[in-house]
Amino acid sequence: MRNLQILLRQHVGAPCAAIVKAGDEVKKGTLIATPTGLGANIFSSVYGVVEEVKEDRIIIKPADEQPDEFELIPEGTKLEMVKAAGVVGMGGAGFPTGVKIGTDLNGGYVLVNAAECEPGLKHNVIQLEEDTDATIRGLKYCMEICNAAKGIIAIKKKNEKAVEILRAAIKDDDSLSIHLLPDIYPMGEERAVVRECLGIELEITQLPSAANSVVINCETLLRITEAIEDKKPCFSKNMTVIGKLNGGNVAHTF
Repeated sequence: MRNLQILLRQHVGAPCAAIVKAGDEVKKGTLIATPTGLGANIFSSVYGVVEEVKEDRIIIKPADEQPDEFELIPEGTKLEMVKAAGVVGMGGAGFPTGVKIGTDLNGGYVLVNAAECEPGLKHNVIQLEEDTDATIRGLKYCMEICNAAKGIIAIKKKNEKAVEILRAAIKDDDSLSIHLLPDIYPMGEERAVVRECLGIELEITQLPSAANSVVINCETLLRITEAIEDKKPCFSKNMTVIGKLNGGNVAHTF
């Protein structure tokens, strides 16, 4: 396995500061960098040895053996554990989730962005089909932390299998609902999600908080569940890899 380069800026805000040095042994889940301002903890995703610490990255030489076990984050309140785990927005924005859900919505809304807007992407929808319960538990944790009364899952109508599975999973919970989105681009933008779910047109400078809501990517919910239930640091990311093979499109999710 080649050396792993872990950037010190993987989120909105200032770069993190390394807390390891060359020669240090690390494991999966070892805390290797902490925020200097707005930011999120960064962890090693492998067992190995730190080869070098540069201004903008940490270089780790992975070990030959890579056990599944990982170091645990400390016990705390649900919000404290989300922050300790370094969870950030998994839809690409990278905003620290502990900051986003740390505001009291006073009975507002958590809007789940499951639009998966970019052509070819599949990993969010597959997660909703295969990790349904863990995703919904993450939504309930978010609602509890930020004092939201309602959770709305925004997903495109075309994803019929995922919609059917979600409906069955939330049928007995009046606080949760599904909003079917049109298959247009860029439906995954958070102001579009607010507009579609709540009927509120935000100004370009306004955040969803202006509509008494937060918008959370569905994979972020899964990482929240892992942090709270398994004490797992956030060092993994689901992905779709897509390309052409023998004239056709092929997509794999990880």
